[in-house]
Amino acid sequence: MIGVGVDIGGTFVKLFVMNEHGEIFRKEKIETDYSKGANGFIAQIGDFINSIQKEFPGQRVAVAVGAPGDVDNQRGILRYNPNLKFKDVADWPLADMLKKHTGITPCVANDATLAAWGVYEADLKRQGTNVLVVTLGTGVGGGMIINKELYQGSNGTAGEIGHTKIADLASGPLCGCGARGCLEAFVGTIGIKRRVMEAIAAHPQSELAKLVHAQKDFKIETVSRAAEKGCPAALKVWEDTGYYLGIGIANFTLILDMDTVVLTGGVSGAAKFFMPALKRVLENQQIKTPFKRLKILVSQNPNIGGVGAAMYAIYRAQQEHVLCK
Repeated sequence: MIGVGVDIGGTFVKLFVMNEHGEIFRKEKIETDYSKGANGFIAQIGDFINSIQKEFPGQRVAVAVGAPGDVDNQRGILRYNPNLKFKDVADWPLADMLKKHTGITPCVANDATLAAWGVYEADLKRQGTNVLVVTLGTGVGGGMIINKELYQGSNGTAGEIGHTKIADLASGPLCGCGARGCLEAFVGTIGIKRRVMEAIAAHPQSELAKLVHAQKDFKIETVSRAAEKGCPAALKVWEDTGYYLGIGIANFTLILDMDTVVLTGGVSGAAKFFMPALKRVLENQQIKTPFKRLKILVSQNPNIGGVGAAMYAIYRAQQEHVLCK
C-alpha cells in the first residue's frame, strides 16, 4: 500500500510518498501557487497524486491532506483559514475536489492533527496512551492521541491549544484569529516578535537589539543566537515563552490528564532556552498528580506533518479494509 501525505502551508506544500513499512519513496516541497486560484492549486496536487498512481499501478494509493485552520474532517471541508490567500475559497471542499481529479477520496484533517499522528507513529513508535502534540510556528496548533487513537472531537477542531486563553480577553495581545489573550499571541512567532521588539525598546544596547537591527527580516533563530551569547534580553524572551507555554500545557493536562507532550515546529528548536521555565510552571501546579509522570519531548523531524499525513492515510485505509472483511 502507498500513502500520499499532503501538508498544505501558506507558503509551501510538502508532499510525501511512503509505504506501510515507513519507507519514503518521494518527498517534494512546492510553492503554494495562488496565481491560478483554488481550482488550479488543487489540480496541481491532483496531478501529483495521479503520477503516483501511475508509478505504483499494482498497489492501492491512499491520500491524507493536512490543512491549516478549521477543518470538517467528516466531509473533508476546510471551513476557515486566515493564512491561505485564495480569494475564491469559502468552505473549501478539498476532499470532493481531489476526488474529481484523482478518483481517490482523501482523508482531510487539520495539519497539526496529522502531525500528531506522525509523532505518535514515527517518533514515539505508538508508545504512550494519551499524547498532546503542540506545533510551534507562526501559529500554534495541537493534535491529540486519546486512548491510542487520533482524536478530532465532535467537529474536527479538537486540540486547538493555540487559541485557549491565558490573558484578559479585552486587554490581552491580539491574535491572528481576531481574539485577544490566546496562547498563540504569546508563543507563536508573531507573538515572540512582538515581545522581542518590546525587549529591544527597553534594552537598545543589547546583543539582541544589535542582531535584529542587522537583518532585513525577523528570524526566530536570531533570538537564539543572542541567547547563546548570554544576552539577558534574549534569555528573558525565551524564559517568558516557556512560562506562557507552560500555562497552556498545564491547562490541557489538567483537563485531559495526558501522559506525553511533544513539541514540534520551528520555535521548538529553542527548547533548551525555554524548557526550564516551562517545567517550573508544571512543577508549581497545586494539583500534582497529572504532572508526576508527564513526559515533555521535542520532535526533531521538520517534516512530521507530511510524514504524519502519509502514515495516517495508510492507517485509515488498513482500518477500512479490516472493517470490510
